[in-house]
Amino acid sequence: MVEALILVAVASIIGAGLNTLRGYLHSKEPYSARKLAGSVIIATFSALALSQTILVDGLTESGVVLIGLITGFTADYVITKTKK
Repeated sequence: MVEALILVAVASIIGAGLNTLRGYLHSKEPYSARKLAGSVIIATFSALALSQTILVDGLTESGVVLIGLITGFTADYVITKTKK
């Protein structure tokens, strides 16, 4: 059980980081390293908070990773859209 929670938390952080990187790579305006670091920190904490609410009982390891990646990506996406 604990391993699954750690796995979903790590996958959430990776998902948030991937979406932040996607935003950085597709940005048309200059994107500072400070802004990138701030975005990663916010996305990471949001993904961690969301990952703690996921029920992982009965899921396979790949299912847990997939749910975590989606959670992290979604957390960063929502934060990005809210800031605009």
